[in-house]
Amino acid sequence: MSDEFSGGPENNALSELLDVNMPADAEAVAAVVDSISETLARLEVPEQKRFEVALAVQEALANAVVHGCGNDRSKQIRCRLKSDPQGRIVIIVTDPGPGFSPELQPDPKGNANLYADHGRGVYLIRQLMDEVRFERSGSEIMMWKY
Repeated sequence: MSDEFSGGPENNALSELLDVNMPADAEAVAAVVDSISETLARLEVPEQKRFEVALAVQEALANAVVHGCGNDRSKQIRCRLKSDPQGRIVIIVTDPGPGFSPELQPDPKGNANLYADHGRGVYLIRQLMDEVRFERSGSEIMMWKY
């Protein structure tokens, strides 16, 4: 998908606020989430929205580390933060993995999955963000907060 995000909010005037590459290491996630939170605080994004975005980004990065990169520290994950003139933001997390089909993910609220210790990340991201899209066969997630 192009950097204009033609599939998202109908505005191509996005400003890049952050572009970070991180190793596929669970310990690297917190620093990226902190950088995004600090950037949003400087933009005076309300605290509740910052919390929701931070949690969604944490889940997306964790999924990229585990599923997209197989916990292989030699692989890189890219995380970008952009905004538009209306104050909407989009976070894009891209990993080098083969992707997945989000529509085939089991329902985490289903009886068989209620007590599972994983499988809630995509569901949680969708609850926290205003719009979520998967691109590049699922190896890229685009998350909007309005």
